Amino acid sequence: MPGSYTGYYAPLRTWFEVRSFAHDDGITVLFRDVTREQEQKEQLEFEASHDYLTGFYNRRMCMEVLSRAVIDASSSGQSPEASLAVLYIDLDNFKEVNDAFGHTSGDGLLRDFGKRLSSMLMPTMFAARVGGDEFVVLLIDATVGAAEACAQDVLRELAHPFDTSGRSVSLSASIGIAFLKEAPDSAEMLLSRADTAMYAAKSSGRFQVRIYDDAFDRGVRERLALRMDLREAFAANQFVLHFQPQIALADDVHCGAEALLRWNHPEHGLLSPYAFLDVLLASPYEDTLVDWLVDSVCQQMDAWRHAGVPLRRMSLNLSARQLLGPGLVDRILRIAYTHNIAPAMLDIEVTEDSLVGDIDKATLVLGALQKAGISTSLDDFGSGYSSFGYLVRLPIDTLKIDKTFVQALAVSAKASAVIRGIIALARSLGMKTVAEGVETEAQFAELKDAGCDIIQGYLISRPLAPDAFARFLLGGQPA
Repeated sequence: MPGSYTGYYAPLRTWFEVRSFAHDDGITVLFRDVTREQEQKEQLEFEASHDYLTGFYNRRMCMEVLSRAVIDASSSGQSPEASLAVLYIDLDNFKEVNDAFGHTSGDGLLRDFGKRLSSMLMPTMFAARVGGDEFVVLLIDATVGAAEACAQDVLRELAHPFDTSGRSVSLSASIGIAFLKEAPDSAEMLLSRADTAMYAAKSSGRFQVRIYDDAFDRGVRERLALRMDLREAFAANQFVLHFQPQIALADDVHCGAEALLRWNHPEHGLLSPYAFLDVLLASPYEDTLVDWLVDSVCQQMDAWRHAGVPLRRMSLNLSARQLLGPGLVDRILRIAYTHNIAPAMLDIEVTEDSLVGDIDKATLVLGALQKAGISTSLDDFGSGYSSFGYLVRLPIDTLKIDKTFVQALAVSAKASAVIRGIIALARSLGMKTVAEGVETEAQFAELKDAGCDIIQGYLISRPLAPDAFARFLLGGQPA
């Protein structure tokens, strides 16, 4: 019968088209090589459903496959032990990698992560890239333990450094897990729950895994409300600073303080940074915060100086993006000189993980701060990457010993050994040490015997409002 047929000849890896035509003299059959056309068609179909960097499904195809999986799981019934599971993976602080190394290097990192993730997939799993640095893994008939194990495997893979532009870069991720419940669950609902759980992991400090709980939805709504309140917060001067005193152990003299941000929210009252800082740092107001913070600190120090309040130094905390922002050193100096505050009275604190994205640029900025007379501190030392290689390169004046080591002094001899090791290391590098979270006389005695330079914590005083802080330094009692 006249017609056409397209087929594939495996030995020659060739697509061909056969067309037959009937006419008065009989039938004519034409053969045509359509390999190139077929390959172009398949390529277009692949590009329409797959991510160009990783080869994983894109978001559209992810939703199609997930929808079919939900229907299949719902119709076949689920066992009590296993269910359809979705892992929502968000790479932490990936924007800083793009800012530091450029988008070409960032794309290379995403491609490399995709290869690592692909090597972990079992036949009952599939992966998709659903956003710039967001990935989804679907697990068929997965137990809670299997889903958590898969998530932990992802975190372990990320712990191994990636190479970009000849430099070693470490990544971390926040991962949310959601399981299919009962009808009328949909693919959209399942993905949304996993996404919500991921944000709960991010709010818990990043590099975490969280399984969806109904309470997370309430948390998401609260975060959204806080984000909407931020504009009014700056306009209405709702942000305030509290100050936690520091004592030099050599002479038990109050040598400085750490400025700590608080939000005097009209509805929720005084909020600590744990309630809002991640929302603030992910907002357009992150850069605004730097100038506000430096200006508020310098203005307050000038007021205390005129009131006769003795204060040698004030520490301020900056995020990675704030530290690497344009013109940071000049901005700090301009504000300090406006209030007649000497740069030597300021100390900039950064955390270990905030430096990992671009250690080279961080080194330059910290060096410029030191050259301007502003001291620098590495906060929460021991809780993050703790690379001794960083300590050799970084222009750091002070190591702040993470409070988890201080609090462990009462229950672990190893904690004492670690603290003494950090103090000895800092001293050999010409750095001072500050211990955070000191709450007991026993901790005080141990730190003094170990040679720690400065302490802060509730044993001395909790963070105080400006007036209470002034009274405390002038001889009053801590709150």
